[in-house]
Amino acid sequence: MTVVRWVVTALVVAGTIAWTLSEFYLGLAGALVGLLVELMAAQAGLALGAVLFGLRITHVIIGLGGELKSWTWTHQRVVLRKIPVLATVGLSGLKPGVRRRTVLTGAFAIAFCALVAGLTWLAAGSSFGKGMALAATGCFLLLLMPFEKPGHTSLGWYVFTLPRLTGRPLGELEARPRVVAGMDAYQRGDVDEAERIYTELVREHPDLLTVVGLKVVTSCARAKYLDAMQTVVGLTAREDLSTRDLAFVMATAAGVAVLAVEAGQFPAEVGLETARSMFGSAYQAGYPKHRANGTLAIMALVEGDTATARQLAGYSAETSENAVGRADDLITIARAWMADGDNAKARELVAEAHELAGWSPRVAATRARLEVS
Repeated sequence: MTVVRWVVTALVVAGTIAWTLSEFYLGLAGALVGLLVELMAAQAGLALGAVLFGLRITHVIIGLGGELKSWTWTHQRVVLRKIPVLATVGLSGLKPGVRRRTVLTGAFAIAFCALVAGLTWLAAGSSFGKGMALAATGCFLLLLMPFEKPGHTSLGWYVFTLPRLTGRPLGELEARPRVVAGMDAYQRGDVDEAERIYTELVREHPDLLTVVGLKVVTSCARAKYLDAMQTVVGLTAREDLSTRDLAFVMATAAGVAVLAVEAGQFPAEVGLETARSMFGSAYQAGYPKHRANGTLAIMALVEGDTATARQLAGYSAETSENAVGRADDLITIARAWMADGDNAKARELVAEAHELAGWSPRVAATRARLEVS
């Protein structure tokens, strides 16, 4: 896929220069705009399709750079960044018939992107418009290619691959509404309800990764990090997992191992080395490195590098996709300030984290330490 992307990019650039030779700089500027417009159209199409066909929008991250403003609820998070170009939309199944709803959402997004790409050709009378039209069309063709990676799923995958899905991957999709109900309970701190839903699900779907994932988060919510780690590590030996599945499993194992070390439930030397090894395998399988920032921040904190811990946790907080994730990152920053003797700054962060997920073991423990101090 990477080779195809570079080939299409080269063709678009060469075509733009050839078509707008006397004003090639305007053509290339238009190509950049066309690319951004089409990428934004893809996310906008998914968001509109989700509303139309009954999927949940879990997060919307608009722009690049540092966080300018954010709004966080239990099940959704919206982030506006300093440079308002590009966007990322997260989707999840909430009602029965997830495959049908997701395929329809993908088809709607493709139609929306096709419309936007077509409209760019109306401006092809100028050099800028020619570059914009070529880039938008090239980007649209790339969006049609079916592929699924740990950090990204193409529109083409939704329409051309998803309808033919069978076996466990299909089971994961169709069980999504009940898993989401369990995750919703976890996100609002109702761990008893999340565990009840897991107990029901595991009877019918003991092999589904999403069901096992529900077990992992509830164990972590009880601060039973060793139990969670054993559950995740047990998945690494399975032979029915795709490369994408393994990437997430390895990254989760690394995260839980670091939490176990921080909580004093696992030797630091062994736990941190395990986490680094797991992350190495996850990266090789395509796991996006920026998603590891939250765990890497806790690792830095455990090792006494408070400045790095604050920096990485800050990056992670700005890109967090839910309330619990942001609260966790804020607690890491707060603990780093506490380690440096600045409890005043720590209290400000803990106050926000408490509003987001006061039931979280890390939030509650940190708040209690500050109250004592």
